[in-house]
Amino acid sequence: MSKKDFHILHYISKEEILRKLNELGSKNLTKTGHGFSSFGAIPIIKSSQKSTIGFSAKSKEKPAIGLIDIVLSANRNYNKVVEPNIKRIEESYPDLKNFTQLKELMANLTQNDFYNFWGHKDEKKYKTLKNILKSIDQLKKENPLITDDFVLINEWGTKTDLINYKTDPIGSLPNIAIATFQHLRMVFGIDTIKPDQRVKEVLDYEFGLENLSDINTIKAVEQIAEIANLKVITVDQIFVQYGSSYYNQSANKLTIKQIAHNLLELGVDINVISKATLLTKKQIERIK
Repeated sequence: MSKKDFHILHYISKEEILRKLNELGSKNLTKTGHGFSSFGAIPIIKSSQKSTIGFSAKSKEKPAIGLIDIVLSANRNYNKVVEPNIKRIEESYPDLKNFTQLKELMANLTQNDFYNFWGHKDEKKYKTLKNILKSIDQLKKENPLITDDFVLINEWGTKTDLINYKTDPIGSLPNIAIATFQHLRMVFGIDTIKPDQRVKEVLDYEFGLENLSDINTIKAVEQIAEIANLKVITVDQIFVQYGSSYYNQSANKLTIKQIAHNLLELGVDINVISKATLLTKKQIERIK
């Protein structure tokens, strides 16, 4: 699947996309689901729409907290590891709002003290946060008329080139993968998606789109959103909330596919296997 010619309708019909999206959205959030603590056991389409409305609310009010959240979230379980620390930081530091305050806080604390502040002993994330703040200082110099931190990053996120993100002042930083780059854009008001493992798993497991690149993952979700007349972030949230509610792909995917393989060997009809496992026929055919 090349970056230039990818289109989801080459692999799955519009009708099947809408049916599958409706199926995912109609399920209720579970206790493991991202957003459950905020919304409870409501249909995922409703929680995803609520998430969309409030996605940038925190970063508009407190850009510094939004940035901390993004850096901490990379390759971490949000419900268990990140969210509790964000709540604790907000309670302990209610006046921490802008990037300048965050930069000063980092300057005034030792590295170990900062680990205690944000609840993570992770040198890579610590350096990443410092580097992003340095790049933000450069953005401020280049945009002296913009005094609001949220507006500054929103303006950056609007103008930056996703395809060539590695030449961007933030995208070029060490340890800034495209998922973090996209997460930063999302949190600061851009309607896009973060091509993280959860989204890729749902595209594979539910839509039969296996081994997508980061760029094609973004394209796939954008195209699904256009077909369904939804915001891109809403589709992203449907995927994230469904996946975190109903399966851990890294743990369960092989088990389900092994079951499908065993059923095939027993001569069970492929349509029955598809209904029982929720795998698509194409996925089952690849198991043969």
